[in-house]
Formats: sequence, structure tokens, C-alpha cells
Amino acid sequence: MNKTTKYMLISLIANSFLSIFKITFGFLSNTKSLIADGIHSFSDLTTDIIAILGSHISKKPADNEHRRGHGKIEYVTSLIISVFIVLLGKSMLKNAFDISNTTPSIYLSIVVLVIIITKYLVSSLLIKKGEETNDMILISSGKESYTDVYSSLLVLIVIILSQFSSKFRFLKYVDMIGTVLISILIIIMGIKLLIQNLSLLIGEAELSSDTLNKVRSIINDRSEKFILSDCTMFKLGSYYEVNLKILVDGKTTVKDGHNLMDDIEHDLLNSNMNIKYVNIHIEPLEELEQVKKCK
Repeated sequence: MNKTTKYMLISLIANSFLSIFKITFGFLSNTKSLIADGIHSFSDLTTDIIAILGSHISKKPADNEHRRGHGKIEYVTSLIISVFIVLLGKSMLKNAFDISNTTPSIYLSIVVLVIIITKYLVSSLLIKKGEETNDMILISSGKESYTDVYSSLLVLIVIILSQFSSKFRFLKYVDMIGTVLISILIIIMGIKLLIQNLSLLIGEAELSSDTLNKVRSIINDRSEKFILSDCTMFKLGSYYEVNLKILVDGKTTVKDGHNLMDDIEHDLLNSNMNIKYVNIHIEPLEELEQVKKCK
């Protein structure tokens, strides 16, 4: 079991528990917003299953038809999750105007608070591990799970403010207003994720100077033999493809040039930067040492 599947299973179990928990207490307390929140959590189960399947496929090795592996499946999976977020927000917005004015028990706020803390911890774990491993499936799932935190927070605010609806008549609309606002936020988050993953799917270069500098530092020990002319990194799911253009002395033999390429490739593939493919283009340069002195 890979790490992505491991953490997505944790999310799957948590969402199963929270969904049942919310819907059960929603019916017992006749709180429709909590029932809707439970349905929201139930939708997370679907995205968790999609994410697990996507992670499994993305880890398949390269074959004749997919020479660069299946890493970009992560972006397709994340796109599907993004669409789910937008549709979920749209559904919540549509149902926002059909919420009961029943005043829930204040003790229900304790239950909702436990739900918020649990979901926040799970969401934070997914995003943290996703950023550590450059895994877009975990990051997208974590951000999608944060929408559940927001909707549960909305329920908590509704429960608290509803206690004063008998004194302030306008508070009877607090459930509706809060749901509309959170639905809009969810839709905006989903659209942002959709745009981000479309860009990655088309083919996006790594622009982080820190990441590019790490590549340069890895091959720096061998830099007395060449000048690094260009360094480009492309994202392929959770791993990278690195394209280098180096200038070597015009007197360098084919064998020496080949050995140099092998050494650089070995250093990069054995780094901790999730680099899986390395392409190196060599160009001859007369009087390499003089050029280096000038630089």
C-alpha cells in the first residue's frame, strides 16, 4: 500500500464515521442544516474512493504507450474532485433557501465542535503529507475536505445564533444566509482547484526558484566539467522530469561526455526530489575555462 492510499483510507474511515454521526444527530435534533452537512461528508466518501483509485493508477510503471509513466492521472483525479466541489457548492446554494427554522438544542454545538476538530485534523494531515510528497491527490482531497470543515463551522454558528431567534426575529434567516455564503466559498475553491489542475494536466513547468536551485546544487560538485546553460523541470504528478542543457569543452570526447551525463543523471535520480526522468543536451564550447573565468 503506497502512502497516498494509506492516508486516503484514513480520510475514508473518518468521512464514513462523520457522515453517519451528522445525519443521525441531524434527524434526532430535527436540524436540517446538520443533515445537509452529513450529506456533504457523505460526498467526501465518493471523492476519497476516486482519489484512491487515481493514486493506484498513477503509480503504475511506464509502458510502451506511456513512456513517462502514469503520474498525470493524479491531475485527472484532482480535476474530478474539483468538479465535485463545484457541484457540491451549487447544490448547497440551491438548497440554502429551503432550511427549517427549528431551533436546535445548544448541546448540539458540542457534537458539532468535535466534528469540526476531527475533520480539521484529517484535512490538515492530507495537505501536509501531500505537500511533503508533492502529491496533488492528497492536496486536492485535503482542500476539498476543508470545505466540510467550513460547512460544519457554519452549522455551529447557526446553532449558537439560533438560540437568540426569539429575541431577534432576523436571526431566523441566519441558517439561510450562512449557507449561501459558505456555498459561494466552496464554489470559488472548486473553481480555483479546477484551473490549477487543468494547467498541470496541459503541462506545467516548475517555477519555484528554491526547487530549481536544489537541482543546481545537486550537480554543483561536477560543475568544473561543464557550464549549466538551462534547467527546466516539468511536473508529472508526484514526480519530475528534468531537462538540462550543458556546455562542455569542445575537446571533450564522446565517451567523456557520455560518462558526465551518466554521473549527473545518477546524482539527480538518487536525490530526494522525486526526480524520475532526466534529459541532458550537451553542446560544445571552445575555451570553456576562459568562459568560466569571465563568469
